[in-house]
Amino acid sequence: MIGIAIQLPNSIVHYLHVTSFPLMMSQGLLLVGWVPILGVIIWGLTHIWVDHKQGQYSKTLKWQLLEVSVPQDAINTPKGMENFFMNLSGVKSGITWREEWLIGKEQASFSFEIVSNEGKIQFLIRTIEKYRDLVEAALYAQYPEAQITEVPDYVAQIPKEYPNSEFDVFGGELALANKSYFPIRTFEDFEHQGEKDMRFKDPLLPIIEMMGKMREGERYWIQIIIRPPNDQHWTHDGIAYLNKMMGKEEKHKPGMFDALSENALWLPKGIAQQLIGLGGPAEGHKEEKKDDFRMFRMTPQEKVMLDAVAEKISKYGWKTKIRFLYAGPKATFRKGLMASSMKGMWATFTNQNLNGLSLHGPAVPKDDYFWQAWSMPKKQKNLVSRYQRRSGGEGGSWQMLTTVELATLFHFPAADARTPVLTKTGARRAEAPDSLQLAMHNEPQLPNWKQNSVDAKEDERVQHLLDEPLRVPTPLSPTDARVPTADRSIIDDDAPSNLPL
Repeated sequence: MIGIAIQLPNSIVHYLHVTSFPLMMSQGLLLVGWVPILGVIIWGLTHIWVDHKQGQYSKTLKWQLLEVSVPQDAINTPKGMENFFMNLSGVKSGITWREEWLIGKEQASFSFEIVSNEGKIQFLIRTIEKYRDLVEAALYAQYPEAQITEVPDYVAQIPKEYPNSEFDVFGGELALANKSYFPIRTFEDFEHQGEKDMRFKDPLLPIIEMMGKMREGERYWIQIIIRPPNDQHWTHDGIAYLNKMMGKEEKHKPGMFDALSENALWLPKGIAQQLIGLGGPAEGHKEEKKDDFRMFRMTPQEKVMLDAVAEKISKYGWKTKIRFLYAGPKATFRKGLMASSMKGMWATFTNQNLNGLSLHGPAVPKDDYFWQAWSMPKKQKNLVSRYQRRSGGEGGSWQMLTTVELATLFHFPAADARTPVLTKTGARRAEAPDSLQLAMHNEPQLPNWKQNSVDAKEDERVQHLLDEPLRVPTPLSPTDARVPTADRSIIDDDAPSNLPL
């Protein structure tokens, strides 16, 4: 045992003798307790300021909504969309402190939407105007036959306020059921091994088929918002999981609190060790022995999980938020059917050993119990408002999905897809020839736009004949006085007189 003698000032000794312990704690809280409270207030004010500046910055952006149509005979595979999302990662920019705090700049976001309005299905991409060329170039590189056209926004087709006398709405947000480094089922898992040509069983077809069943006035919308993260640090948790599974000792970098523990707290720490264990580690804090053979004792399920995590963290990740909603007239609203179908369709992407998509409870409007019925109109209003504004900061937290997972959730159906409600472009659209001249700025039309082999007078004569009204001859009898004598010779005299004219 070691003894310690500390000479305190008389005033402190007197204070310790005459003051009770609860009073000392309350006085200490008054002296230093305001420090963490002030820190929390400052932290909250900084976030409010950044959100305010980001809202101002987002209002200055110009958005465009593009509809993408791919011909029926084109070869469409999710692999092309995986490459597309990888090409789109070039929008990530290094945001400086000044841009973030004074301007409110943030990473660019995109919205990929599958929309069914009364059974008409569209594949839409919402992008900032300055990135439209990048989106089109990345799409044409993978789908040369695609047709990309700008269309008006559709989100105003349903009301914003609820409860509503005519419309009702149901939907929610999706979140990962497990940690982000565990993958969901991707399109590689849907190749049918039993067929000779490894036919792809598209997991989107059940969703598209249900969306095509929308009746008059019904809407079924799916929205996938993506944003590049500032860094790929989300993979660190996956690496730590791999090291733990393989029995590798994780290297710990000493931080500020470790240095404080080693330097400033060495004396009380040494005293505690002397009192408890005579210099050894305290009871219950024995060091774990390293298991060098952990990897050789893994179960088949653990090996599958290990390979899946290693595969996911090797891909580029996107911050993702998924919303969906179903809206329709109250008279024909089919909430029960849609709720059941939605659960089953999103369960297609679930791997029980790894990860899946599940409903984010706070964002789902429910009225199963009376306390849920009170908050249901507010949740309906929030769901519609966030969908219409394509909000990324509201609702559930961002989910990390890789390019492969995004391509699984949003891609154009394959050419051999056979679903009755799938609407595709039936023909290809050819581009203008390179030799075609362009009109000058002040020219009303291109010179020599007519064919040079056709004379202008001949064109006028043909046009004059086309403008004349069509004359239909009227059959006349041989005794009709209006028929000239010269024309009577062409009438057969032997013809029976009772034939209809």
